[in-house]
Amino acid sequence: MNENRGEAELIRALRRAADTAPEPDGDLLTAIGGRRRRRVRRRAQSALAVVGVLAVIGGGTAVARSSFSHRGGEGAALTKVTATQPAAGENPTKAEKQKIDIRPAAEVWPSAVSTIPAKAADGWKYRPIAGLSATELLLSAESSFEKAGRLEAYDTVTGKSTVLADMPAPEGVKGYFAQDIEVGAESIAWWGETPNDSDKWADFWVVPRAGGTAKQVGQVTGELADVERIGVTADSVVWSVGGGGIHRIPLNGGTPELIEGTDGLHLLSWPWAVDVAQGREGEDLDKNQTKLVNLATRHTVEVNAPDGTQGLRCGPAWCLGDGVVQRVDGSEHKATPPALYTGGMGTTSLAGGFGFFSVVGRDARGEEIEDGDAPLAAVYDPATGTTGGVGKRDRSGGGSIGTGVSSSPPSIIYWDEDQRQVEECKMVDAASVPRAPGQPTPTGKTKVCTTTQKGGGEKFRVVNLLAIPPAQ
Repeated sequence: MNENRGEAELIRALRRAADTAPEPDGDLLTAIGGRRRRRVRRRAQSALAVVGVLAVIGGGTAVARSSFSHRGGEGAALTKVTATQPAAGENPTKAEKQKIDIRPAAEVWPSAVSTIPAKAADGWKYRPIAGLSATELLLSAESSFEKAGRLEAYDTVTGKSTVLADMPAPEGVKGYFAQDIEVGAESIAWWGETPNDSDKWADFWVVPRAGGTAKQVGQVTGELADVERIGVTADSVVWSVGGGGIHRIPLNGGTPELIEGTDGLHLLSWPWAVDVAQGREGEDLDKNQTKLVNLATRHTVEVNAPDGTQGLRCGPAWCLGDGVVQRVDGSEHKATPPALYTGGMGTTSLAGGFGFFSVVGRDARGEEIEDGDAPLAAVYDPATGTTGGVGKRDRSGGGSIGTGVSSSPPSIIYWDEDQRQVEECKMVDAASVPRAPGQPTPTGKTKVCTTTQKGGGEKFRVVNLLAIPPAQ
């Protein structure tokens, strides 16, 4: 069996096993995605957050990477999972590794990196959302796991937080959870749903960007409630649905309507829409995006994807693909640095055209190996070719890192430098461990090593992309 295909099948098996695992106990970074898009993303969240179910049958060391979607809010929980014996024919002595020369983001972009508290004064946990400016961050405060209760603006210069608005649940609605939050020029909007029941229902809220009382704009049901991404303009909340199509509803209430000419389109970040669903279950990660549409001007920009390019996803200026980066018109087409992982699970496009990648070590032959000295992940600026390391890799070779949970491509990266992963091993029945389809049922006992998150919870290290000076 092809080695890469076998590994992919094994990862899928592990993800299926993770589907049946319990919800995480409330650690913010362990459950990177949160309840956002629970119907779609529960599998990805479980596979990354509930690492206790992961195991490797056979040999070597595997790294379970996140499904770096092209939406905001996805993060990487890089979890090292070790097996008991080397795989057949594998030489346990690896070739000399190549040095990974990625400077920390704090050295590359010092004005963009800051430390903020992980909790509000009343003990509610913060969840970073987006940059409001070069010195302000938008945070949600959670009274319990994934239960956002208010919005706050945090000033990274003064270290002070200002409450902008409460985030109430609609009266009489049980099991309600706020979902994506989006920052507009004049307003902040979000939507919510009841993700743990079968109802197709969602609502939309808006509050002035300077703060005030949140107002419910409207409610939708059926296919209109399959909210994919949202945006907010001077007069409307807009959103795209899973099957394609972009809708709007006036801020002062009214009847939702389909924006003319948006059939099959998916919102990227207002006013931009694209023709490929992003971050959805069943998404064809190898499919190339072919266009961007400016919904404000109705201008369409065609994407030029050179032959052999796969998985191209584009913003207004830059495109990221499987191992490549380029301008929308196909110019400046080049390979991403070899230490940046761009495998079949996708990559994350950040605000401003930046890319977000996990980092891997490679030996002299170019094959992946563990590298405990490398950063956990990296922010890549295609305009300058600059890369800044983010996250802290612990002794297990893994760690946790998050991206802001805005609806638009994330503008902030954050992690807890005091959090660590602790490895625990035990002997279990080999037949109980997930395995790739078609593999024979093993007998006897096997050693399974898992990692759990320990420590941290007091502060976050944050990279605000809005504070990175634009390329000259």
